[in-house]
Amino acid sequence: MNRMDSTSQQDDKVAKDLVQDTLDNSPTFARRSLLKGASVALGGSLLFLPQAAQLQNRVQQEESTAAPDGAGELAPPAHSPSTEYVFTILATIDAAMTVGDTPSGQIRAIPITGGEVTGEGISGRVVPGGADWQRTRADGVTEIEATYAIEMTDKTLVKVINRGMIDRASAEAPAYFRTAIHFDAPSGPYGWLNEALFLCKAGLHPERDLTVVIEVFKLV
Repeated sequence: MNRMDSTSQQDDKVAKDLVQDTLDNSPTFARRSLLKGASVALGGSLLFLPQAAQLQNRVQQEESTAAPDGAGELAPPAHSPSTEYVFTILATIDAAMTVGDTPSGQIRAIPITGGEVTGEGISGRVVPGGADWQRTRADGVTEIEATYAIEMTDKTLVKVINRGMIDRASAEAPAYFRTAIHFDAPSGPYGWLNEALFLCKAGLHPERDLTVVIEVFKLV
């Protein structure tokens, strides 16, 4: 093997290594530059490489999911989660019982004294005896965890755990009261409550004293 052949083989190996490294590690814009002409200039010669085709395919795949040049972000997913309304819980409450300041925040319990459940194909009552435990953090946000039961008109009993947060209204934004609610229902007509995630928009009833409105939505 003469010196020229040896040099050519070494150049070819360097070129292949360069393209493979670009495939593995370089950002898209660098790969685009390398692809121009599907060649690599080394030592004054142009080496047309099989890896260039692989590189072309990789860049095309990435560009099909990338945002337009300059956006710097991937395109949003084709599916965005949405919700559908299922029912409303009107929970009546009593005056708060305050634990006081603790290392984790100010703790209080709000007794749940009753209420009603209304919606399409579903109705019942809130069983008295539950409580909404609240912890107000140093930043003013209140974390909540309400545990109680609802009883349907056919006497089916369903356990409810509702966790979320309350942020007071400010000059820049309205009050934020959102929760994720979990149900434990027996097998039967209300078994569907065990088979999905549910989110809630909540707040005080505008016309009824000591009543919280909890609008329940199924995540779809």
